[in-house]
Amino acid sequence: MVLSKNIESLQKMPKIILLLCIVLTISPGFLARLDMYYIDDMVWFLLLFPCFIFSYYMGFAGGLFAALTVNLYHLFWFLYENYLRMSELVNAELSLHVGVAIVTFFCAIGVGLLSEKLTEKQMQLQSLNQKLKELAMYDSLTGLPNRHYIMEKLPEALQDKESVALMFIDLDGFKRVNDTFGHEAGDHLLKEVAAQLNRFVKDSTFASRLGGDEFIVIVEEMDKKELMKLAADILRVLQLKVDDLTISASIGIAISAQGDSLTSLLKRADSAMYQVKLAGKNAVGA
Repeated sequence: MVLSKNIESLQKMPKIILLLCIVLTISPGFLARLDMYYIDDMVWFLLLFPCFIFSYYMGFAGGLFAALTVNLYHLFWFLYENYLRMSELVNAELSLHVGVAIVTFFCAIGVGLLSEKLTEKQMQLQSLNQKLKELAMYDSLTGLPNRHYIMEKLPEALQDKESVALMFIDLDGFKRVNDTFGHEAGDHLLKEVAAQLNRFVKDSTFASRLGGDEFIVIVEEMDKKELMKLAADILRVLQLKVDDLTISASIGIAISAQGDSLTSLLKRADSAMYQVKLAGKNAVGA
């Protein structure tokens, strides 16, 4: 798995950069044999370039590979030129070349480790950003999309779909639950309501908690008869009991028309729900 990942990283490396790495690796030896210039410590430091590039694209493994390749090649070249080919070895020069090889080797490893750490930090930041986005878009108590999610996503649905229906759901008797049994019981009730609404969530339907005991269900492209049946089913499952208290729901429905905005749709659904409250609660109004 690691090998395939490194191969993919190598394939992503720009070809001109890869070619430059190869040229910088092999050219000093040939140029020195032509007496064009002497390979001193400055030329050796140019060899860090391939190590940096491979470390950047392939992390620690790339830096290690480049360091081994560059330094083994040039140490072999030096020994061949000064020992095998000319049958003489100057200790001072060998020390210089070995020393610079060690420097480039450890620099390449350092860059590789730094590259891996930066990649790791980048992945952690991406994960953290995703978690922060989820916290911002979802209700922490029920796990449902929240008001912020609705305000961001619903306008897209209004533009893309011919018909969008919004059910505004308000619980009847929720305040009595908090006053009688405490907020912990109220929170448990809200979770139960969310679980019941999730039973109706499909590709074209999703539920959200606006805040408090207010929820909405959005349905895309459903005729009014089916919509009223769905609302009746939701009303039925929201007949809940908390000890000796009976909890129900009032549902107001608004169906989008051409030119509707999210604000106008929410306002009409809220108004329909309010009329249900005035008429006695525990019903559906449109």
